[in-house]
Amino acid sequence: MLSACNDDVTAPADPTVVQTQQGRAKGIAVNNVREFLCLPYAAPPTGALRWKAPAPPAAYTASPYDASHLASECIQGTATAPSGSEDCLYLNVYVPDTTSTSTGTSTALPVLFWIHGGGFILGSGNATDGAALAQKANSIVVTVNYRLNALGFLAHPALAAEDPNGATGDYGIMDQAAAMSWVQKNIAAFGGDPASVTIFGDSAGGHSVYVHLASPGSAGLFARAVPQSGGFSRQQESLQQAEADGVNYAKTWGCTDTTSAACLRSLPAAALLQGNPSAWYATIDGKVLPVSTSVAFANGQYNRVPVMSGFTQNEGTFFVSAAFDAQGNPVTASGYAAAIQGFLGVSGTDTAALYPVGQYASPSAALATIAGDRLFVCGELQDGDNLAKYSPAVYMYRFSDPAPYSVNSLISSLPPVNLDYGAFHSSDLDYWWQLIPTPTASQATLSDAMTAALAAFAHSGNPNTGSTVANWPLYTAQTRQTLDFGYPVSNTYDAYTAHQCGYWYGQAPSTGL
Repeated sequence: MLSACNDDVTAPADPTVVQTQQGRAKGIAVNNVREFLCLPYAAPPTGALRWKAPAPPAAYTASPYDASHLASECIQGTATAPSGSEDCLYLNVYVPDTTSTSTGTSTALPVLFWIHGGGFILGSGNATDGAALAQKANSIVVTVNYRLNALGFLAHPALAAEDPNGATGDYGIMDQAAAMSWVQKNIAAFGGDPASVTIFGDSAGGHSVYVHLASPGSAGLFARAVPQSGGFSRQQESLQQAEADGVNYAKTWGCTDTTSAACLRSLPAAALLQGNPSAWYATIDGKVLPVSTSVAFANGQYNRVPVMSGFTQNEGTFFVSAAFDAQGNPVTASGYAAAIQGFLGVSGTDTAALYPVGQYASPSAALATIAGDRLFVCGELQDGDNLAKYSPAVYMYRFSDPAPYSVNSLISSLPPVNLDYGAFHSSDLDYWWQLIPTPTASQATLSDAMTAALAAFAHSGNPNTGSTVANWPLYTAQTRQTLDFGYPVSNTYDAYTAHQCGYWYGQAPSTGL
């Protein structure tokens, strides 16, 4: 008589182990979400690979690979107080318990691919825990690190000379595309659908989404796009100008040879943080970005997928506070027109007449309104006008909670000032991600509505499908209907009129688009 111990019974497969193209990886299970952290999607961009397009990752040296901890963020900070590492090209995958990584019996889930913001100078995919969103949206969430600062965005003639296309400058964008390519090749092993990837990002991440829409190299890597508050850079710098800037940066680091990158590659990574601008931007390098994003949208020469974009009501308050009030120099009524001219590069007199200072709580509040309209809202509406001519569907939103949750937010980095921040730049993120720890009843309802809309868009390309947001109309250049995520959620907000876009459409870089 055979013992039951000899029966041929196959033990259930470990759901925290997946087979990627690099080998087996073992993650962790936390509150009904399987987390696979610190997965390399490219080779470390160090040594000879500094300022090169991302190279394929090597096979795992251990089996299984330990995917239970977060990787280092990409190097950032200052030359004297750097943080992070140059070896940073890793991503994190959050899988809800509604799918299986082992049996393949569950329906493949859509993927929400997150590109973090931070002006291309700071931030990390590690900073945002994707577990709650993965569960609420019933989607796989991927967060990614990419090269920042000069390591990610320096353009230099010596680097262009090494590239077969003569391109230089958009290394961080190439990293993002490499991570998307890794998802295409591997996400099925996690229970995800590579044909249903939605890229989304805020601020510099939103700008990155616009760049991928315009980039031929990103074609086929995503099915939907959600740029959030990303319309601040619509006419990118030419390669010639970016290289001239790069030569000047290199001189501050002691590298004066414009024909060789040897000096640049010999420098410690932290040294490259010295003398950086307050933010970096993508470059029209001819390969990653052939033309500026707004021109690509106006001409219809971009990756035509459904788009859901939007802005916060008070985009400008953080930036005006950082430049004026937090420096102890709030805008004055007598200096109002000059502040407009100096801060935004438009006619101070004409703009001040359109935004009378007496109609606002303070001159700084008035300038903040102008900055938000010019730098964010109207640019995003105009890009929406053009995207709607060619994309299968475009949806536009505003976030308008007047007193949003703001723990560890942008404004927490500034000293107290006498300025009402309102729905400031990036204040909507915790609502989309379900990350408000103790929301008020109103905040919980709003957060649920926003996440439901994002989830519906990720699943179907339509934020109305299966969501709690009723009748979010398509955005067109004729109607410009914008959904307001406020109290209550409504679809009657006239953003074009409220934000003086008739005026801003006539200002550079909007003129002629």
